[in-house]
Amino acid sequence: MSGEMRATNGELREKVAGLLAAGQVRVFLGYRAGRTPLRVRPHHVLGPEQADDLVWNEFCAPSLAKYLLDEQEDEGRVGVLVKACDLRATRRLVADRRLDRERVLLVGVACPGMVDARKVESLHPGPIVEAGVRDGKLVLQTSTGEVKELPREEYLLDRCLHCEDPNPRDVDLVVGPEVAPRPARTRDYAEVAEILAMPLAERAAYWDRQFSRCVRCFACRNVCPACSCRECCFDVWEPMWLSREVSVSEQYMFHFTRAFHVAGRCVDCGECERVCPVGIPLMKLNRALQKEIQELFGVERPWDPDEKEPLAMYAPGDPDFH
Repeated sequence: MSGEMRATNGELREKVAGLLAAGQVRVFLGYRAGRTPLRVRPHHVLGPEQADDLVWNEFCAPSLAKYLLDEQEDEGRVGVLVKACDLRATRRLVADRRLDRERVLLVGVACPGMVDARKVESLHPGPIVEAGVRDGKLVLQTSTGEVKELPREEYLLDRCLHCEDPNPRDVDLVVGPEVAPRPARTRDYAEVAEILAMPLAERAAYWDRQFSRCVRCFACRNVCPACSCRECCFDVWEPMWLSREVSVSEQYMFHFTRAFHVAGRCVDCGECERVCPVGIPLMKLNRALQKEIQELFGVERPWDPDEKEPLAMYAPGDPDFH
């Protein structure tokens, strides 16, 4: 952990304890240490004394936005720690009228880029007993005492590579200093172009391979801030849009329905892909639709909740392909 992050931890704990002691929030959503050094878990802070368990480090990748929907069921204001990408998720929920902004206190924290635990574990299998960032390098210590220093930039989440501004704006409070934006990769949709260049049979075979691995756990749906219907069509029996049969055709039904459902509203947070237990590249579907929306409707930033939603409105000049 960098010295700046260590200082931010102290400031965060102090401010959250103060918010709870003053009754400004009923509960605060942040992070606490996870079961392994590469992961954290959500921390629902209910009292000032629990604020000491809060952590902020380079592994705080999960978005806490969807937890707000459950917490909003009870009375009182809810505080939540947000990175810039998490802020887009909360704005998505507000734009969809699923979240009452007045009942949420947003505490922003600048993000230096989150480490992708899956990348680390795939390239360096085996127990890791300690992990952190020092002098810009990812430092791992294994159970055998071996210390590895890795180039941190190569182990960041893909979404961090496209991050334009790591500093959350228009929040209620800020903890820690701002961080300088790194040069963001151009959104050239190269991963989409690669798939579209395949012959149709090869493209179908590619998605068959991906979807055949799906275990239908619904983690992608449950974490998605654009997938927040009070009653999901996949959970009802009448009409039955999706059978309990686990087959490739039913997996297509689930994933394509979900991709079209969030088209034009996906905030590009990549949480669906991050939480997928079998590693299906779901963002390729979402980015293919972002690309179409950009080109067909001229929406410059389709992942921005403040942009127009061309699929949720009608205009006489809309493209007509039929």
